[in-house]
Amino acid sequence: MKKIWFVLPFYKEEKNITPLYRELKRVVDEIHCDYEFLFIDDKGWDNSLQILLDLQKEDKNIKILEFSRNFWHEIGIKAGIDHVDWDYVVIMDTDLQDPPDMVTKLYKKITSEKLDMVIVKRNSDYWIVRKSLTNLFYYIISKLSDTKIPKHVGDFRIMNRKVTDALKAIQEKSLYMKWLYAWTGFNVWEITFNRTQRAWWESAYNFTKLVWLALDWIFSFSIVPLRISTVTGIIFSLLWIILWIYYIIIKIIDPTFYVLGIPTIIVMISFIGWMILLALWITWEYLWRVYKQVQNRPLYIIKERHF
Repeated sequence: MKKIWFVLPFYKEEKNITPLYRELKRVVDEIHCDYEFLFIDDKGWDNSLQILLDLQKEDKNIKILEFSRNFWHEIGIKAGIDHVDWDYVVIMDTDLQDPPDMVTKLYKKITSEKLDMVIVKRNSDYWIVRKSLTNLFYYIISKLSDTKIPKHVGDFRIMNRKVTDALKAIQEKSLYMKWLYAWTGFNVWEITFNRTQRAWWESAYNFTKLVWLALDWIFSFSIVPLRISTVTGIIFSLLWIILWIYYIIIKIIDPTFYVLGIPTIIVMISFIGWMILLALWITWEYLWRVYKQVQNRPLYIIKERHF
């Protein structure tokens, strides 16, 4: 009998935990497989943990990793992957936007065709501005990185042991799991579904956090911004030098020539100053990530394992 381990990070999901568990339990009973539900408590400071502890009394296949503080969703997924050791691993959100019924399709697909990973592509119903910005982000990241990330694909997926072993070996401090899934290079199949609205609570990722997260992903997985700042700085420096050479030549040819290009010089110097600041900011973004990696602090701290 095949074994499936579910990685389920949660944050403020006290209204969703019980219905999610009931649905997943029904699914695994239909599949007839051994299972473990590994919930990762990302410290939302609500009643979610207590609800899970109560459920654990009736189902010993529920495991819980309790973080000491909030470490964010991506790290919660990595913590779950670090603790699994079974044939197949399902990663999904706990807000009921990832329908548990899809697990059956994922399991049948990966077992029947011997795939390494089956991912779920969602038909998003986001408002037009967010959808446009999302498409813009995927376009930018596809140009900046040599690893192609599938569009409109979240963390909901099933993978075999080879993939999880590869992900366990990764020890980066700046994590973007969707990029790391793709980076492993295993054969992947997509299944499409219509994602539903969150049943309770608002998403922890508001617009501002999504923007900063996008910047973090770009600077973590591409050196193109460094090259852009370098090339642009060189171009403006050359323009500034050419402008000065032009004025010097004109002055030599006609000593009475009065330089009227002061505004041009001011504009050029302003551009150069802006480019210097931009280059410093980009460099700092990379240095900050190097600094975090060199510190080598643990990605997460587990307060308690409820196994």
